[in-house]
Amino acid sequence: MSNSMLTLEYISKAFGPVQALNNISLAIAPGCVQGILGENGAGKTTLMNILFGLIRPDRGQIRLNGQVVAMRSPRVAQKMGIGMVHQHFKLAPALSVTENLALAVGRNFGLLHRTFFRQRITALARRLHWEVDPETVVGDLNVGQQQRVEIIKALLGGGKVLILDEPTAVLTPQEVDELIPAVRSLAEAGITVIFISHKLSEVTRLCDRIAVLRRGEMVFAGPTGELSAEEIAQRMLGTQSAASTLGVSSTSPGPVRLQLSRVCCTVPAAHGAKPLLDNIDLSVRAGEIVGIAGVEGNGQTALIDAILGSLPIRSGVIMLNGRDLRHEAHFRRARQFACIPEDRQGQGLVLSLSLTANLMLRSYRNPEFSRFGLRRVKAWRAQAVGLIRSFDIRCAGVDVPIQALSGGNQQKALIARELHGHPPVILAINPTRGLDIGATAFVLQQLAATRRRGAAILLIHSDLDELLSLSDRVMVMYAGQLLPTHWPAVDRAVIGRMMMGVKPQAA
Repeated sequence: MSNSMLTLEYISKAFGPVQALNNISLAIAPGCVQGILGENGAGKTTLMNILFGLIRPDRGQIRLNGQVVAMRSPRVAQKMGIGMVHQHFKLAPALSVTENLALAVGRNFGLLHRTFFRQRITALARRLHWEVDPETVVGDLNVGQQQRVEIIKALLGGGKVLILDEPTAVLTPQEVDELIPAVRSLAEAGITVIFISHKLSEVTRLCDRIAVLRRGEMVFAGPTGELSAEEIAQRMLGTQSAASTLGVSSTSPGPVRLQLSRVCCTVPAAHGAKPLLDNIDLSVRAGEIVGIAGVEGNGQTALIDAILGSLPIRSGVIMLNGRDLRHEAHFRRARQFACIPEDRQGQGLVLSLSLTANLMLRSYRNPEFSRFGLRRVKAWRAQAVGLIRSFDIRCAGVDVPIQALSGGNQQKALIARELHGHPPVILAINPTRGLDIGATAFVLQQLAATRRRGAAILLIHSDLDELLSLSDRVMVMYAGQLLPTHWPAVDRAVIGRMMMGVKPQAA
């Protein structure tokens, strides 16, 4: 592309024996929204980390406006006009918007600089048709508003290239609809946007061009309209992708497995107790999936913690198979559930242990895996090999440290461990986060199969489309309250509005 603003030429990078990128070349014009697609381990993150100066390539070079540049660090990349909004935000919640942005560019908080930053923040927000108060404390903002602050931060120094890493993963449908025109307005102003996403509907709706990576190789680069969504998926996976046929269960649910009645939980606050859970009523039956929609931070974590016993409840009853759990020890209570937590590294895995050890955390005490307190090494390895094959966990071997795996493969390992053995009750929180479309379909199919075997599944998911594709019943969590819906009879837009606190109108 002769009028390219940014050019990557023959970029290669290996980590030991693993070739993460192999001769990747890509040219991006000014004002282009460039989509980057690929399954887990395809090399997307490595390529963006090279562009943003987080790691250096083994071979190849980067040109900016025709000139070869060396991205030695993120600070160098920022000085050259490249900004990146990470999937997990890099903001200080106790500071204001102005203070966060001043901190990011290395300026002090003097009156002159504060005035300058306030003016720049306000001007950029108006340009994107957003309302952002520069003096608001970041911790008081919702996820969508924090993302806006991150985008403004990336553009504050006059950036000409903006990298968005999975920007819609934590947004409501309405917030996605507000983000897309903002990205288009940036492109119209000549800013190059690199958009990384697993959601094909968003990529085909927003991006001018796409690049598809598969196992470190560039398998397609061209205009978005050249390929259908199915063809894009096929290029990503190397095989024909199966159409989703999940939907609601065709059989009637069985007895109630998990039941919460008027559960309340509070946390001390400056002016009295703040409710985390407010009179929660919930039941999940055998052979059904109950989905809970909601923007993150509205009580979903507290709900799971209360069920598992790590968060004491002030009032109410939690029953499992008709048995009151309130007086059971936390560790005994938690072992009765299969749980896929939202923080896989902090809550689901032990990063200092091997892949095999992590896969065995639920079952290592079983007689077939230990005897007289000693582990049966061959049985452990055989179990690990079987799970790695069944769940397509890509790794260098069963003894590799779990922290050496990509985020997507870590999630696969966690799901393999928790779903193995046909558990009767499953708590799943964002089970497909960080997974490509093929792995996402596999995980959702595994949950559907577990439902068919009679499991009761409580599914909390920030991706509304995936939640609706799988759930038999749907409730919305907002400000600590659990609100019922009439899904599948109710419209998706109604649920999206409920996620933002708008109550449905009475019929």
